[in-house]
Amino acid sequence: MQDSIFIKSSSVNGRILAYPSKSHIQRALLLGLLNRNGLLIKNYAHCSDSDAMMNCIRTLGSGVEILESGIKITGPEKFTVSEPDCKDSGLCLRMLIPVLCLSGDEYFIRCSKTLISRYNEYIPRIMKQLGVCCIIKSNGIYVKGPIHSGEVKIEDPSGSQLVSGLLYALSKVQGSSKIIIKNPVSFPYIEMTADILNRFGADIQSERNGTIHINGGKEFNTGEITAEGDWSSASFFLVVAAICGEIEVCGLDTDSFQPDKAIIDYLIKAGAMVKTCPGSIVVRKAPLQSFEADIKDHPDLFLPLVVLALNCAGKSRIYNFERLKYKESDRPSAVINELSKAGAQIRLEKDHISIEKSELRYAELNPHNDHRLAMAFAAAALNSESGITISGISCVDKSFPDFFNILKRITYGSEK
Repeated sequence: MQDSIFIKSSSVNGRILAYPSKSHIQRALLLGLLNRNGLLIKNYAHCSDSDAMMNCIRTLGSGVEILESGIKITGPEKFTVSEPDCKDSGLCLRMLIPVLCLSGDEYFIRCSKTLISRYNEYIPRIMKQLGVCCIIKSNGIYVKGPIHSGEVKIEDPSGSQLVSGLLYALSKVQGSSKIIIKNPVSFPYIEMTADILNRFGADIQSERNGTIHINGGKEFNTGEITAEGDWSSASFFLVVAAICGEIEVCGLDTDSFQPDKAIIDYLIKAGAMVKTCPGSIVVRKAPLQSFEADIKDHPDLFLPLVVLALNCAGKSRIYNFERLKYKESDRPSAVINELSKAGAQIRLEKDHISIEKSELRYAELNPHNDHRLAMAFAAAALNSESGITISGISCVDKSFPDFFNILKRITYGSEK
């Protein structure tokens, strides 16, 4: 199959089911690794990031049983000394680092060269505070514990992933711990992790000022967990509906800790017709006006909001996007450079990115092996003058393998 697609201008109409959240699934899998009595994960779905975590916990000794009701994970008595491979999953890598340090053994956690080239320099400084040796190599990270309880001060937060891993590890070790984060970012993801762990026997209290208290020495309870529908990937369809027609997305929980549910607030602010129903969200096209967005706590909304802004009268502004240059691509630079080929009026300003309503012309766009860029370009193409060709579309396998199939079903405006 050719790894490119042409998407022409099209209206949309339909009802879709939100794809299960890889962020939620990976957290559940790691909980399974630490649960010797077994954890049943319902609504599991494959993507390359979730599969990477699954392969890691298998390598470390977890039992995996495929049942009609879901996937049952049973953690080992002791981790198998091995070299788990996180591939290109940043969440898998950064959560595994503290967890593997529950053992006093040495581990080398492999990952792609692309992932290791992203900003990881803060990790050894943080782990050293808890007695862990952590060395970054060209193809992974070497770690040696054991980790101990205590107070951790994080001065340069680059996200929530390592802190989420610390919540798992510090819930297991004896003693009380305290994490103090200066100027926290993506904090709702930390709250999501704490909520999941507390449901299975942890004792974690978090404060929105960035202070987290963890009482250790806990054994995680057996039970089951259902993977939530993913607000991050669903946000592209909700934006498409606001600019091209009407879509109902089922399987989204408005009470979720997922921070990307904030897309609803931005759509309402921009003027879209939004209806919240039990178990689903309906969005309908309407005249749209410019908006401002601070994405400090929901950086994955950056690209859906760029697409929305391209269809809003006036000039929209997006703030706190800087750390997105360390994602699968340098996301701000890539989206500006690529969409400019199609005539987008999008500019990097001193402290924000400004976007004006733009009529996009035909162009061939490269998503730079970034799943969210590929989805964003597809969404933008639906309201272009003469369509857009996107190359390298298999990169969506990272989070949402069925994205283009679902898009085709509700538009009939794509040609491979």
